[in-house]
Amino acid sequence: MNLVDMKNYLRLDHSEDDEMLSQFIAAAKSYIVNAIGRFVDGNSQFEIVVKMLVQHWYENRGMYESGTTGSSIPFTVENLLTQLRYTDDEVQEDEEKEDQRSAAPSDLSKENQDSR
Repeated sequence: MNLVDMKNYLRLDHSEDDEMLSQFIAAAKSYIVNAIGRFVDGNSQFEIVVKMLVQHWYENRGMYESGTTGSSIPFTVENLLTQLRYTDDEVQEDEEKEDQRSAAPSDLSKENQDSR
């Protein structure tokens, strides 16, 4: 995850917040490592959680008190963190490779089905 990817995700075309975004990216990675106990390089869920956390922190820069709305970590992020915590990287990579090998043919048009 780099600054350019993050700015594209946030649809930002200015550089005024680049330093803050870089700090948010580093903080999001640390947050995830603290939550799951490891860094998951190249994992798409890890990248999504980084993006979601940075977006959340970028859009909610104020401080909030406990019990008020607006500042809690989104439910989707918590669910993805739980999956990352209990997923073995090697097993997930093997499953992704197997899914790619056994994917259905891309042409499933009605014409091909009728000709059987």
